[in-house]
Amino acid sequence: KGGKSIAGAPLNFFTAPLCLSPPAGGEGEQKADCFVNLLHQVKLVSVNLHCGLPKGGAILQRKMAFVLACTLFLEGGLYGQTHRAVIRGRVLDATRTPVPGVLLKLVHEDTNEVRTATSGADGEFAAFLLPPGPYRLEIELAGYKKYTQKLALQVNQELRVEATLEVGTLSQEIVVTAPRTPLKKDSAALGAVIDNHQITGLPLDGRNFLELSLLLPGAVPAAPGSAGSVRGEVAFNINGAREDANNFLLDGAYNFDPKLNAPGVKPPVDAIREFEILTSTYDASFGRNGGAQVNVVTKSGSNELHGSAYEFLRNGALDARNFFAPRDEAAPQYQRNQFGLSLGGPVIKDRTFFFADYEGSRIREGVTRVTNVPTLEERSGDFSQSYFSRPINPFTQQPFPGNKIPEALLNPIGVRIAALYPLPNRSAPFQNFVSSPSLRDRDDRFDIRMDHSVGRSSTWALRYSFGDRNLFEPFSGPGFSALPGFGTDVPRRAQNLIVSETHILTPALLNEVRLAFNRVAAGAFQENMKSSINQSVGLPELSSNPRDFGLSFITISGFSPLGDEFNNPQYSVTNTFQLLDNATYAHGPHLLKFGLDLRAIQQNAFSTECISRCSVTRVSDLFRSIPVYRQCSGRPVARIPISKRWSPPG
Repeated sequence: KGGKSIAGAPLNFFTAPLCLSPPAGGEGEQKADCFVNLLHQVKLVSVNLHCGLPKGGAILQRKMAFVLACTLFLEGGLYGQTHRAVIRGRVLDATRTPVPGVLLKLVHEDTNEVRTATSGADGEFAAFLLPPGPYRLEIELAGYKKYTQKLALQVNQELRVEATLEVGTLSQEIVVTAPRTPLKKDSAALGAVIDNHQITGLPLDGRNFLELSLLLPGAVPAAPGSAGSVRGEVAFNINGAREDANNFLLDGAYNFDPKLNAPGVKPPVDAIREFEILTSTYDASFGRNGGAQVNVVTKSGSNELHGSAYEFLRNGALDARNFFAPRDEAAPQYQRNQFGLSLGGPVIKDRTFFFADYEGSRIREGVTRVTNVPTLEERSGDFSQSYFSRPINPFTQQPFPGNKIPEALLNPIGVRIAALYPLPNRSAPFQNFVSSPSLRDRDDRFDIRMDHSVGRSSTWALRYSFGDRNLFEPFSGPGFSALPGFGTDVPRRAQNLIVSETHILTPALLNEVRLAFNRVAAGAFQENMKSSINQSVGLPELSSNPRDFGLSFITISGFSPLGDEFNNPQYSVTNTFQLLDNATYAHGPHLLKFGLDLRAIQQNAFSTECISRCSVTRVSDLFRSIPVYRQCSGRPVARIPISKRWSPPG
């Protein structure tokens, strides 16, 4: 008040989040959540978050009040994740006296986009919401040598620059080279930026950029079998936090798969300019999760036409045979082919640019499993050569003579179920069957990006990313069947769209608005879906929907389970609609950031679990008329469990 300093008063205000969840309706679960939160943050050049108002502070207060009132009226406000960078600094002369009123020019060397800033009375200047990339800082002032400095801005970076002018003429020039890793003075956030040189130069198995996250201190691979590390995904823990505490952004927009706790869209490494991983003490502009924040920036076009094409092939020509694979059959298949291309350049020089990329992957890999199956004699009720316990006559409670069940007492359904087992192909008494069916993995993804400048005050960007994968797993996993014919189809499709506009309202006030859409559709379906295999052996279906058909999951002590995975079928679609608005206001050494992040989340899912389950204690019981029960638990609507019991005839 009255222009007096209020240094030492921290300004960080938050409102409680408002969450709206309408009741579920229709088939599946539908959820729509709207998160609104208000963030105002004032930061000094120092690390401590305090504010000191100089003389004339009442004018600054009025400006701040007006801007914040507009934000409250128009939007609300929340986390304002940004992938853009900030340059701040001072202009000094040779005696380290501030030089006011100096016009500074920042030129993006790839696109020739120009940003300007003017130093204040204290020599301070600021340029913000800058796209990452190589820049050239130019300063020209009468009576001084021309000043030129090369700068490399990284994602979400706040770079501090001190430009020292020397007395001379404009025909003379000072060229300064900035350090590769400048000291961070304006942020307490811990983390690192993985640049394009590392992304393209370091070996990556499968060309998954997330493997480079393990370069950071405190990063370790997630436990095998965790939700984020299955089916070829890469998951990591930061500083002991769970992997589902990580958050993923693509060009500053939400890019998350809630089912796998992984990125929804994973661009090829040739499409990534760089990415930043913040591990701790990052500011409130990063929300949702308290673990690592992974912010990926895609490439954009430039004034020069650039492209690439590649193919990586690996096959089993020089690979040794799996020790357990059948020796009288061909070696298990192994072929891995990964190919792609990228192209970027100008549409209109210095104004409109494009970048596009595509990557495909095809994998065929034999997966070998060794297990136990009934012998030909055991299938007919003859257990005289069996290593299992002797069959008991249910009427006399004594063993059958010669350990053979009479044909008249054999259950026809049990005989047909046993016939579904393949015959042994190994002479070993146990683990007498081996197979090597092929895993099939098809993965296609592409990105298209357009950047357009409207004069020097407005820039637009449009990007669409698409990924489609279809994986067939011949074996579902531990605890399920180790026989071919009962695999799982795992389709997954992800899409991410963003439209953004950055506008220079005044030299000290910039605004960026983004509209984004993220969609992830994923499922798991049994190999025998829509088949009548249950009816062929005499087992009824528990659902009338062919989507739920498949062979009942049957466990027999001492043998491999038989049947499809009982957790299937399942499918989920998650749509996220996002509105982001970030504004930055500079006044002398003070930097005010505020913004809005509105998200509407819709999730539709079903998981019926109508593949019934049967359990048989001894293999001989399969051939006798001993009742078992089958259960179907469905959650298509309102999570209501449904159970049915069934006893075999006879």
